[in-house]
Amino acid sequence: MEKIIEEWVLRSISRNVDDLPEVGENISIIPEIKIAFDGYQEDDDGIEDLNEQSFAVYIHKCSGDENFIFPEHEKTAWAVIHRPAEEICHFVWVSVESGECSGPALEDCISESDLESAQIEKIVTILASRYPK
Repeated sequence: MEKIIEEWVLRSISRNVDDLPEVGENISIIPEIKIAFDGYQEDDDGIEDLNEQSFAVYIHKCSGDENFIFPEHEKTAWAVIHRPAEEICHFVWVSVESGECSGPALEDCISESDLESAQIEKIVTILASRYPK
């Protein structure tokens, strides 16, 4: 499942290649999920590495439903209000030059929500068939 999600992130980035992403901006090519730019990696001096980008991938419990559009998040001045009862938030780090992805295990992100692994797996499978490469 992680490889499928990473592919969605890479495809979404490639569609938005002309612009530097804004934090919180949804760049998802799949309307049922949200892929939001979360920032750049920083070194010990706080210098941002524009090659190393973080994306938050939100999958809602209804993301597999026909005609579902991912709902907007409530926001504060510094953060998005996450809805762990309704969605998971999986972080994907992308090395732009190499196209390699990394980040926490999807299972760890699922465990921080009220959703079940089988439910997320079913949603990812549905969306992967709905939006093939």
